[in-house]
Amino acid sequence: MVHATPTGTAQHPGLPLPAALLAPRHWVAEIVYFPLETELLRLARGLGCRTVDGGGMAVFQAADAFRLFSGRQPDTARMLRHFASMG
Repeated sequence: MVHATPTGTAQHPGLPLPAALLAPRHWVAEIVYFPLETELLRLARGLGCRTVDGGGMAVFQAADAFRLFSGRQPDTARMLRHFASMG
């Protein structure tokens, strides 16, 4: 499942779907990146789902924009570490 709505942000807390629909066989990708640990990810991980938070989407989108505007190659590993430290 790829979640790409504002549900889970501070302004729109909660889950984007009924919790009963999640099962350990699911893979859950979250696009919300503030907070990195949303209620959806906590629930999915607790059920044993494989998950990915929205930090990678935010960082790699920013890295591509930086590369396009500056012509320089960003240090994405450094950007990921910095982004993770902000939350």
